Amino acid sequence: MGIKEATIRSPEKGRMLHVDPRTRGQALVERFRAAMARTAAGVVIITTHGPAGRGGITVSSFCSVSLDPPSALACINRKSATLRLIEANGVFAANVLAQDQAALAAAFATAGATHEARFRQGVWRDDAPGGPLLKDAVAHFDCRLARTFDYGSHRIVIGDALDAASHEARPLIYAERGYHKLP
Repeated sequence: MGIKEATIRSPEKGRMLHVDPRTRGQALVERFRAAMARTAAGVVIITTHGPAGRGGITVSSFCSVSLDPPSALACINRKSATLRLIEANGVFAANVLAQDQAALAAAFATAGATHEARFRQGVWRDDAPGGPLLKDAVAHFDCRLARTFDYGSHRIVIGDALDAASHEARPLIYAERGYHKLP
């Protein structure tokens, strides 16, 4: 069985692009990972609380979806225990971390750490509708779970905003596989 090559039409002036299937697979995954490391993103801890329990996880894939209705999304690995809690509770909060909260980001990103251990770090407020809110975060978004979509290894979680607030602080940035401060 030979390798099949494909030709696709480029959107610019109908130019044809040659796609070599040998560029797929693990080599493409490594090139994709290296290229994504060159992008920068804010660091967010997604939390939830309710009848199913309290949980939280660090994500770097959080963004707005719409202003009508005000909504945001996060991408969370489908194996995540926090994801299961969000779906069961029907709510979540997004806590945008400040540049001095890298240790907290690392704690909530540690695989195998219990939710109780994660929440022992930082100062949390549990009276918000979506989930625990972190004191001194750059911003908070309380959300009601609106929709979810599976794609690859992750679930895209969309929430309609119940409340939002911002605070005077500089955001923590994740780029080049590490945490950074803005200049």
